[in-house]
Amino acid sequence: MHEHDVIVVGAGPAGSTAAAALARRGRDVVLLDRAEFPRDKPCGDGIPPGTVGILHDLGLRDGLGAAGFARVRVVRLVSARGRDFTVPFDPRREGAQFLIAPRIEFDDLLRRHAIASGARFEKAHVRAPVVENGRVCGVEVEAGPMRARHVIAADGATSILGRGMAKQAKESERGVAIRAYLDGIDTRSFAAEFHFQSVLAPGYAWVFPLGTDRANVGVIMRTDRFKRCGATLQELLQRFLDTPDVKRRLAAGARLHDAATWQLPYATPASSRRSVNGVLFVGDAGRFIDAMTGEGIHHAVTTAAIAADVVDEALRAPHHADEVIATYDARCEQAIGGLVRRSYRAQKYVAAHPALLEALFIGARASRGQVVSWINKVSTDFLVR
Repeated sequence: MHEHDVIVVGAGPAGSTAAAALARRGRDVVLLDRAEFPRDKPCGDGIPPGTVGILHDLGLRDGLGAAGFARVRVVRLVSARGRDFTVPFDPRREGAQFLIAPRIEFDDLLRRHAIASGARFEKAHVRAPVVENGRVCGVEVEAGPMRARHVIAADGATSILGRGMAKQAKESERGVAIRAYLDGIDTRSFAAEFHFQSVLAPGYAWVFPLGTDRANVGVIMRTDRFKRCGATLQELLQRFLDTPDVKRRLAAGARLHDAATWQLPYATPASSRRSVNGVLFVGDAGRFIDAMTGEGIHHAVTTAAIAADVVDEALRAPHHADEVIATYDARCEQAIGGLVRRSYRAQKYVAAHPALLEALFIGARASRGQVVSWINKVSTDFLVR
């Protein structure tokens, strides 16, 4: 049986990033996914600052430019009491753009780039890992076992390769969300909007522009808070859309469609699943979902790029491969560990002290210049590596 250099399970942003990065270095890479592409994936569709720079380094500069995804020009924050704080978004470095890209298009763009880079894509349902001497050396698919020197798990929050490898997250460490597409809403300002409603705290509602009259809209909240709120996600979304702030911008005949819900296991200082039995877990499979924002794509491409570096080094030093693979945890910690801890603490603090957000809005309006400078600095210097 042929042994590949790498099998990557899952062709979302994390898996396709890892596959492309390794294939560009001449590695024999097989990228597996059970879905037919293009396929939809419930998400807010935001591609945050820093992510674009990583994808440019991967050779996707022209591809992203040609895709024509909407570019955020403004960040708008609205408090529970209607305080409005709007910040012009001014990326100060190349690759620091904030894009809104429908996942049905974005994921397929990355997958096709991985194939163009030399990875082989196969539609296959991975049933279980193949384990020998306590180490994963391949995966079992419908046609039988596939072997590889290294395996990268990028198959999402319900990762088949990760089953039984970590305890179930508590409800306070998970989130639920719903997104839908809204045609007929005025989004000419191209503002990424975050509405911090009391019922959702420490979550929020959003409006992310996809053009001048179309947006991705949704709500996200912590699972334990959701179970106590007495409403369905669909009802919470409709309540948000019925607020005056949204209704005044709707055209006659505005249409809401393609609503979808999903669950998010948040990253906590202790819960991230990084490497187990030789498998490197990236993106949602590694539970790298920001606990404050619910955002996962930046962490997905970041951890995937790190995993590709580690695997490539291990392939160049086969006699020390296990030692090299063992460095993955520390590299992830160095890259995003601080952000994981800060987001987790912030989310817990806001949940315990909901009035804090309103106080922050008051303070932000009093020192607008400093806040604008800080937001633009964070979006470029902090996230772009």
